[in-house]
Amino acid sequence: MPETPDHLRKAVQAVLDAPRRRPAHDVRTDAAAPTTPEAAARGLTAVRPHRVFEIDIADLTATGGVDAARPVGWRWLVHDGLHTVGAVEITDRGTGQQHARFTEGPFATGTDAALATLRALPHVERGHFELRLLHIPGLYTVALWLADLVGRDDLLVPLAPAPPGVQPLRPYPADELAATLADRVRPLLAAAPQP
Repeated sequence: MPETPDHLRKAVQAVLDAPRRRPAHDVRTDAAAPTTPEAAARGLTAVRPHRVFEIDIADLTATGGVDAARPVGWRWLVHDGLHTVGAVEITDRGTGQQHARFTEGPFATGTDAALATLRALPHVERGHFELRLLHIPGLYTVALWLADLVGRDDLLVPLAPAPPGVQPLRPYPADELAATLADRVRPLLAAAPQP
């Protein structure tokens, strides 16, 4: 994992220290209970920082690969004990200003299963990879990206929900998944009105 700048780690901690807007669930009464800042922060830790990249569908179809993806920020998984309950995402589009936010949902909570899939691959254990996250907003697609630092054996593991024809949690060679997604989107781009 790449070294994370101090100011980003401080921003993540500030998000964890902030009161949660969503009420906690009280299992004793089966009702939502208000969350205090102390209760919200108790037990939450930020782990596994990784860079976030984004590629738009036009670039994906033009290049046929993830090489055109742009770095747009960082993400930390947020654990409550041993379980991922969300993520802190920090957007940095090169303007010098960052925006940090807490996110929940399947793309955050599904990351652990994708990591387990990657760890089970023998060549990953022996290789030199960087963990990244890839967003393809035009396809509502998010994948863990294992970037090969010494070769061209990048892997993508789509998180659920994945687009039709793409199996979530399956490790794909990056070129294969990019080509599948590009083939899926080309008809949509061709049908779109031209400016």
